[in-house]
Amino acid sequence: MPKPRVIETKRIYEGKVINLRVDTIVEKGQKLERTVVEHRGAVTVVPLDSKGRVLMVRQYRHAAKRYLLELPAGGLDEGEKPLAAAQRELQEEIGYKAGKLERVGGFFTAPGFCEEYMHLFIATGLTPSRLQHDDDEDIHVEPTPLSKIPGLIRTGAIEDAKSLVGLLTVLSRRKSR
Repeated sequence: MPKPRVIETKRIYEGKVINLRVDTIVEKGQKLERTVVEHRGAVTVVPLDSKGRVLMVRQYRHAAKRYLLELPAGGLDEGEKPLAAAQRELQEEIGYKAGKLERVGGFFTAPGFCEEYMHLFIATGLTPSRLQHDDDEDIHVEPTPLSKIPGLIRTGAIEDAKSLVGLLTVLSRRKSR
C-alpha cells in the first residue's frame, strides 16, 4: 500500500513539550489535512522491588482532572537515549536507581494524531538514589504488590494507558515463564 505524500507542512505551535503542525497530504488522489502533535518520545518503567512490589506513583493530571496511579515515566531530553532517560526518571520520580534496566518493548501513545513513541523498561535491583524532580511535579510513591495489579486494572483503579501496557506486559511475561 503506498504511503500518503506530504505536499505542505505548516507549524502552528511550538512549545516546551510538544509542537503542533498541519500537514497537507495526498492520499488516494485526495488532498487532505492532518494535524500532528510532534513529541520527541518518552520512556515508562515498571520498577520491581525485592518484595514483589511495583513502585507506582500517584500524581495529579490536569487534562484528566484527577489523580492517577501510574508507572514512572517521562519525556526524552534533547539528544538523550531511552536507557538514560529511564534511569533518570526512576531517580526523579521514585528515588531509586536500577541495577538492571531491561527494554521490553515500545508503543505509540496516540498514533492517530501524535508522533510520541514510548520505550518500555522493567527495572530491578533498585537502590536508593534521589534526583530532584521537576518543579511542576507533585508525586507520591505507592508501592503496590504485583499480586494486586490485576484487581486494580479490573476495577479501573489504574486507567492510564502507559501503565496498563507496562503492567500487562510484566504480568504476561511472568505467566509465560
